[in-house]
Amino acid sequence: MERANKHLILAKIEAEYGADPTPTELANALVTVGKPTFEIVGEPISRQIPLAYFGSIAPIAVGTALKLNFSTELKGSGSLGVAPREGCLFKACNMTEGISAGVSVSYTPNSVFEGSSVALWFWADGNLHKISGAVGDPKFHFKTREIMKVDWSFTGLYSGTHASNVAFPAPTYAAQAPIIFKGAGFVYNSVTTLVITELSLELGNVIGRRDDANAVTGIARYFVNDRKAKGNMNPETVALTTLDPWTLYNAITQANIAMGPIGAAANRVAVAVTGVTLEPPKYGDRENILAWDLAFTIDPTLAAGNNEIVITFT
Repeated sequence: MERANKHLILAKIEAEYGADPTPTELANALVTVGKPTFEIVGEPISRQIPLAYFGSIAPIAVGTALKLNFSTELKGSGSLGVAPREGCLFKACNMTEGISAGVSVSYTPNSVFEGSSVALWFWADGNLHKISGAVGDPKFHFKTREIMKVDWSFTGLYSGTHASNVAFPAPTYAAQAPIIFKGAGFVYNSVTTLVITELSLELGNVIGRRDDANAVTGIARYFVNDRKAKGNMNPETVALTTLDPWTLYNAITQANIAMGPIGAAANRVAVAVTGVTLEPPKYGDRENILAWDLAFTIDPTLAAGNNEIVITFT
């Protein structure tokens, strides 16, 4: 028998789209949270053949993609100016990696049409699935006194030979501790006194598919073709002279969110969100404390873009 909770993911950036860079359990193993989910996306082609009896001829299976969803802890490498192992995931989500040696590592959105891709090797006990040409979308979830997490959704090229029986390896994980969501220094619309317990952010990458009859699978690549970032926060209500979400909504005012740095030296994270535009505000209830439930889009301006959500490790 095989174990349902025995999983491993290796991830490594591809130098050439779809070309396996051969990740290793020593350098590329990720610490994941919870159980990953793996699936084949297919488009069965029916065969419209007249028959002398009820029923139909079995369709032809045409796989179009492999999808892998999983969560990781949001944390640095433990060394200033050194990218965390999850850096390849950010890059494959159309985020540019900026390294200031000995100081910081940042991830900023870009609008490259055919950007970086990552190879993912996924073990479910003794079953290995290899996904190449994967691009994705991150969702950030922060809740008070809990580990700061990222949910990743990756789409890669389909291969009928992606699965094989390979003994579960002995991975070497990065030993860096996770960052707990506390001491956040949360600021929205220049108000520094807001009390929140949760913040969620979605980069909102739209994954496109480039079909090509010359490609072995009929698909040349997957890529990010647009971005629709959004989020949600739940500050306690304050006097409207301090923060008036109704006026901000009515005026379509774009504001900013800033947090951090959160964590310990060499493992701190700061989050900057630009272009926060509120959706219709709602009230919430937190331990009988009146709060706002504020959903928002994260929109570029006419003057600038590629700065919706910026993650910086110091």
